[in-house]
Amino acid sequence: MKRNNNRRNNRRAGDILGIEELLDAWLDMASLAANLETEMGKTPIVTKPKHEGTMSYEDRDKDIVFTIDMPGVAKKDIDINIEPNAISVKAENGGKRKYNYSRKFKPTIDVDSAKATFKNGVLDITVSKLDTKPKGKSIKIQ
Repeated sequence: MKRNNNRRNNRRAGDILGIEELLDAWLDMASLAANLETEMGKTPIVTKPKHEGTMSYEDRDKDIVFTIDMPGVAKKDIDINIEPNAISVKAENGGKRKYNYSRKFKPTIDVDSAKATFKNGVLDITVSKLDTKPKGKSIKIQ
């Protein structure tokens, strides 16, 4: 293995331990960091979450219950879309509050059974599960 002796050869007289060399390298890095901050702007980039609040999912014997905290929106601003294996909920209150939830799940549900209530900023959605056991069918031979 070849050893790089450039550092030793570049040391200043009297800098036996290489401290001045390390200090110079540190100052170079600090200068680069300052230039990077200037080029990128000093304001940190902060991304907003897609939604505020929380969503819970409870899989019961005969139904599934979704509970979503949605403070700051009115009932009229909430859009709920239910499919046999998925749900999506969106709401926006004049740009002040935005909510965007979606969830897929395994049990197939009866979309016609869906019921929703909204009280004190909490949305509750209940859907009934379909019996997913395969049913047989008798056919006649022709």
